[in-house]
Amino acid sequence: MAKTGRFTWSWSLGLWLVVLLLAMSITPRTVLRYTQWRQMRLETAQLQQELLALRAQERALQDELKRVQTDPGRESLARQRGWIRKGEEPLRINP
Repeated sequence: MAKTGRFTWSWSLGLWLVVLLLAMSITPRTVLRYTQWRQMRLETAQLQQELLALRAQERALQDELKRVQTDPGRESLARQRGWIRKGEEPLRINP
């Protein structure tokens, strides 16, 4: 009986050592994978925010394009750039 108990104890110790070695070998890779996953998650969130900003800018530019394709829009844009109509005189204010 004593022999069986010693055999079971050494077998159990051996299994625990194998489990410990496996855990030690897997842990660094698991930490590395988790770190990479977290970094990719943060980068994805940042890129999604950037994409939303670019889509909002695209909508604003589309609206501006529609506005300047009309006659009043073209005139407004020309006046913003300092253009005047034929026969008009520019008004200059000296400070």
